[in-house]
Amino acid sequence: MLLEGERLILDALGAGLEAELLLVREGHDELLERLDGPVTRAVAPALFERLGTLTTPPGVLGIFSRPASRDEGALEAELGQHGLVLGVAGVSDPGNLGALARCAEAAGATAMVLAPGGARPFTPKALRGSMGSLLRLPVYEVSDLGRAVAALSDAGFSQCVAATRGGAPLDGAVFSERAVVWMSGETGEAPPELSRCDAVTIPMAGEVESLNVTVAGALMLFAAARR
Repeated sequence: MLLEGERLILDALGAGLEAELLLVREGHDELLERLDGPVTRAVAPALFERLGTLTTPPGVLGIFSRPASRDEGALEAELGQHGLVLGVAGVSDPGNLGALARCAEAAGATAMVLAPGGARPFTPKALRGSMGSLLRLPVYEVSDLGRAVAALSDAGFSQCVAATRGGAPLDGAVFSERAVVWMSGETGEAPPELSRCDAVTIPMAGEVESLNVTVAGALMLFAAARR
């Protein structure tokens, strides 16, 4: 996976991920010295500006081995390690996915369960949006959402799904010590596998119809963490 910028590079190294190649723009001597090693190369500015995905390239980019893959089998084996969990089903914008992971880590969640379809976690935009959270938070990319929901329920997790309207008000929602907060796609349509989860709606004033999925996710996650 491609990581761009000093913050993400250092987060990845701090998380124990292996760098295959680190490219540092010439002139960033302190950074070059800090990242000195067998896979680090200094790159001339004219060449460095042609690399990466950003309009304004940062001073460093790297190719890393992505974190070990976790599926529903791994989720079932490791359920005992988790309390508050973020579930994501069908979020299409990778920046939103990354920001949701960042909110989850900030709220104290210990894992993210990612349903099939939608944005994937280890793309450049998702990684930048997460500010490193996707490198620290265990991510379970499940292929069978129904199986994952059932396994979480069997392990004693309460599960709720954000609903634009028609759900129980968030300020009155009851969260257990082990809870999953599911966020569905930006259109607000949840997959049928989440139909048995408790629907929770964030009350809104005025004529606002909906909130950005990241804003809604932050409110839901911090409410669950408080209770």
